[in-house]
Amino acid sequence: MKKIGFIVLVFSLLCGLPAEAQLGNLINKGKNVAKKAKEVKEKVDDEVKKVNGDVDFYFMGAHKGFYRSRNQKIVFDDLHKEGDRTGKNVIYTIEKNGDVKFDDGKKVGEVLDGGVVNCHSTAPYLTLAANGDVVMAGEVIGHIDNDGNVTLEGTPIGKAKDIDKQVAAYIFFGILYDKPGIDDVRARIKEEKLRAEQERKQAEEARLKAAQEAQAKGQTTTATTSSTKKSQNSGNKATTQKVKEWTIEKNGKRGFVDANGVVYDWAHKKIGQLPKGSGDIKDGSGSTIGRISSGDIYNRSGKVASVTSGGSISVPGSNATVAEVRGAGRIDMTKDSKTLGYCDVRPYEWAVAIIFCDFFKF
Repeated sequence: MKKIGFIVLVFSLLCGLPAEAQLGNLINKGKNVAKKAKEVKEKVDDEVKKVNGDVDFYFMGAHKGFYRSRNQKIVFDDLHKEGDRTGKNVIYTIEKNGDVKFDDGKKVGEVLDGGVVNCHSTAPYLTLAANGDVVMAGEVIGHIDNDGNVTLEGTPIGKAKDIDKQVAAYIFFGILYDKPGIDDVRARIKEEKLRAEQERKQAEEARLKAAQEAQAKGQTTTATTSSTKKSQNSGNKATTQKVKEWTIEKNGKRGFVDANGVVYDWAHKKIGQLPKGSGDIKDGSGSTIGRISSGDIYNRSGKVASVTSGGSISVPGSNATVAEVRGAGRIDMTKDSKTLGYCDVRPYEWAVAIIFCDFFKF
């Protein structure tokens, strides 16, 4: 430090500037050089990524690696901790024939035609459906949408935008997770959803009970006034307004549903009752055959469908829209545009329960 101070002092004397000014100039020049060098490096890195087709993927909110489309390599941020590749990135390579090889040259899986992915000595391990569903052992366990969002049992687990969906399925469900891990996560998610649904139902029941108690209290308060009015009007003939009805058409059969949620067959015989808001779905004899809760429709075995405020219908295990309520209450399948029936009633849960879920056997 003494030598540097002496050099700066001599330099300042020769140039006629204070030592502090000379030192500050040197530091600023050094910072500018470092900043420019960083900017150049970032530009070079970006160009390299473009040339190689590098696309990042994220797992549980953290950057996990990238996929190099130029040579179909999956490069993880994780480094080898031992062996010949100590300190180097963990890499999987997808060969032209679909074989997946680890960076030690051993075959560890396959990415084949038809969405088939094999790994962990299991064939088929999983299949990626055309709509992005990830199917394992005949069950839809996850989904990858067109924006690269990856979900497991409807819960977001990662993002792989612009990466081939089948490759993304291998990364998330074959490498980052194995089947035992997937089974554990699925069980935990289902337990959490069931607990949340039970808590929601208890809160809803408590709300309804409080509303009923408040209503009963109000009726007691106005009982005297009401009885007086009734006696005054006892000589008048009561008039009843007809409740609005909507036609139901399905499988060549017809029926009706009115504004009170009462469902009738073609002869106007009551065959069911729908709830106003959340509540039970009942058959003609009053037995509970299902339930509606905030856009979700359940039968005795569990949830069978969900409908959004815009009329999009989905089923458990998939975020994809499988059917839609269109104009005039027409319910069409999205896959082949097949029309299931007509029921131009609101809320949409009623139409879905009647036509899509077939609670009343039309």
